[in-house]
Amino acid sequence: MVFGRKSRAERLREQAESTRLVPMAALGAAYAGARPIIERLLYDDDLRNNIRVFIESARNIIDELSDEDPSDILTRLWDDDKLRKQVEAAAEAAQEGSKRVRGERVRRGGAGRRLLLLVLVATVGFLFLNPRTGPHARKFARDAYGSVTSGE
Repeated sequence: MVFGRKSRAERLREQAESTRLVPMAALGAAYAGARPIIERLLYDDDLRNNIRVFIESARNIIDELSDEDPSDILTRLWDDDKLRKQVEAAAEAAQEGSKRVRGERVRRGGAGRRLLLLVLVATVGFLFLNPRTGPHARKFARDAYGSVTSGE
């Protein structure tokens, strides 16, 4: 120290000693953000099941395709129903797991079927009740029902 002033080297050394790699505020924020995720991993059986299904499916896919070239992989994915179902299971498990980690509600099946049924009913209703298509649709339905019930 010269005349009450610190040299540049002394200031840098003190700054290096006082500066941490990760400030405590950043660690606290990271812990606060990670805590809900860690709690979900510990207590949510469905989330752990999603992770298990994803890992098992991914392992099976890798075992099946590890020694094949890309064109064979695409051919197998196109033709092999078992392999495609494993890929779909892995993708579904990953989707559900990510929703659970974020705390979103996970809907289990049926939603797509309900939507399909609603669209089907709306389409049939439109065809039967529309003044332009209704008479033809009703005649077609009557003829189709008659041929089914008569055994022709």
